[in-house]
Amino acid sequence: MTRARAAVLRGGLRALVAGLGLVAPPAPVGAAPAADAPAAASPAPEIIGGTSTTVGQYPTVVGLEVGSFLCTGTLIAPTWVVTAGHCVDPDVVMLPSQDAVTKGTTVHFNTVDIIGDAGTVVEASATFKDPLFDPMNLGSNDLGLIQLATPVTDVAPSPINLSAVLAPVGTVATLVGYGLTSAPGGDGTTGLEFELTNRISIPCPSKGIGRDLDLLCFSQTDNKGTCSGDSGGPAFAIINGKPTVVGVTSFGDPACASYGADTRLDIEQNFLLQHVPELGCLADADCPAHRVCFAHSCIAEPFGPNGLGTVCKSAADCDSELCAVSSQDGSRCSLACSPSDPSTCPDSFECLKSATSAGACWPVPGGGCCDAGPGSPATALVGLAAIALGLRRRRR
Repeated sequence: MTRARAAVLRGGLRALVAGLGLVAPPAPVGAAPAADAPAAASPAPEIIGGTSTTVGQYPTVVGLEVGSFLCTGTLIAPTWVVTAGHCVDPDVVMLPSQDAVTKGTTVHFNTVDIIGDAGTVVEASATFKDPLFDPMNLGSNDLGLIQLATPVTDVAPSPINLSAVLAPVGTVATLVGYGLTSAPGGDGTTGLEFELTNRISIPCPSKGIGRDLDLLCFSQTDNKGTCSGDSGGPAFAIINGKPTVVGVTSFGDPACASYGADTRLDIEQNFLLQHVPELGCLADADCPAHRVCFAHSCIAEPFGPNGLGTVCKSAADCDSELCAVSSQDGSRCSLACSPSDPSTCPDSFECLKSATSAGACWPVPGGGCCDAGPGSPATALVGLAAIALGLRRRRR
């Protein structure tokens, strides 16, 4: 893709938020042309306000060329990339059909500059948008999938989050994308990968932009956040010790200066599993031997080798990569959970409260591991390696 023909979709059709729509190139309303001139020697203000990345730092994050538009995506299975629905919507990218979108989609791996270095290029064999996505009614269902013509076997796919309680308001996220590094009309670059760390999600109603059920929202009033071309890019949060995709860039204000909104992956569970069933399990029979299905994930059998409740010395001893220590029971493999929702822990485990919103699954007395005995003191827990927890079992 040449610099002259490259155009970028603003994160989630910001122009449509302003009620403007799209027009034909050289630059649709709500899109910005990539600069023809080489980037300046000094760095641009960066994703906006982020930091340039290096090849291999985010191996699952890809640049997407869809017709004459640029988006971002993430490898979530060997033959599947997740992105925004509007990035693969024929009407939005101005292509005549879904088949034309597929034929016009190119996926760029192993590059942080898709205009200057195409990297490893993989074609698409199919593209899908959530059928409920409506570009004139942004705020929900803005999710898309790209099926790759060739499996990617040298990159471990990023895990995705399918549990809403593990990505509440206040989630700390890292945003990654290939979009503009300055507000529209500025002198930033396009097509270079940037990261923006330590972004804390805020209540979406505080910006008047939708529901927390559907979106992860971020303030951009500090001149940091997503912009044109970041559409479809991941919001990574650390869940059970692993960078996990909790959202994809969907939309924001036209100036990229007030807010950005990401489609939550957990609310899109049905759409995701319909096309990529290997992302989750429905029953124990869907899992390999010695693993069980919990919250659509195949986890090691509780109290079995590396399973929840098993004695551990460090996170490396646990399938969940979380080893917690109890003042009474010693160190055991645990799992992050929500104290307000018992269903975030398997049977025979309870979610112990902490001083923050985090929690950890711990065996209930008599639940198959250990019994602290009636009338015993409350158990204090501290998380090891993956997260820090100050937890207490409820007195019985």
